[in-house]
Amino acid sequence: MRSTASRVWLVGDDPQMTAVLEGWLAPAGYACQRLSSAEAASRLAAGKLGVERVILDACSHAAGFDLLPQLRATGVPVTMLVEAEDLPMIETSLRSGASGFLVKPVEPRTVLAALGLPGGEAAPQWGGYFPFRTLEDVAGLSQLVAGLCPDPASVQIALSELMINAIEHGNLGLGFDRKCALMAAGAWRNEVERLLGSPEHAAGFALLRVECRPREIRFLIRDQGQGFDPAPYLNLNPTRSVEPHGRGIAIARMLAFPDLVFLDGGRCVEGVVRRKG
Repeated sequence: MRSTASRVWLVGDDPQMTAVLEGWLAPAGYACQRLSSAEAASRLAAGKLGVERVILDACSHAAGFDLLPQLRATGVPVTMLVEAEDLPMIETSLRSGASGFLVKPVEPRTVLAALGLPGGEAAPQWGGYFPFRTLEDVAGLSQLVAGLCPDPASVQIALSELMINAIEHGNLGLGFDRKCALMAAGAWRNEVERLLGSPEHAAGFALLRVECRPREIRFLIRDQGQGFDPAPYLNLNPTRSVEPHGRGIAIARMLAFPDLVFLDGGRCVEGVVRRKG
């Protein structure tokens, strides 16, 4: 069992959803307490918190979302459970201080990854984190958050390229030559999915951080890999024009992120989209 520092509130007005979350988290050692929005509001008013994490289901009732400012005022990281179709809710939550997001439908490993975020890192001033680990996660999340931008189609492509890099090259350690061979054999996707399902990589996650600022939207992607030197990939290279891949970073710069910045030895990349007006 984890220590008492791993107590979690599961707040929402859908008892079935909070019960499912508890069924995933309790075996992992989290001490969970399920509360309705009204119960959580009452405890906050009485100054009774005593937890280190909160998962707030904003899908079932507007009252759940209304709790976010009160919860964030306590300094406890709040992970929002949201619907993929509810982009206005997500943007408002980013501005209101949600530290992390889980987009329905969720799976147990994603919930555990969200709670595993360090409290300080998980709370940027203007936004929050989305854990991702699969190619399906990339497709859904890139489309979702790109909707925040003036040119969502271009941003989605750019984000997809960078997020796939984080999975295959960062977390899974697929090198340039190995990917070439896999793509030539038509086996790239099958191998990525096989590796993602292997015990060695089952707990691996990447993170997409989205920050909604008044004049810009900042995207930061972090993986758990060994890092790399991005310099050879920042611009389109004619000598690699016949290769089946290796142009994703340059494409991301051309389409959406001209000022793309790599940090932490290549394990982290940040791009900025300016808001119109």
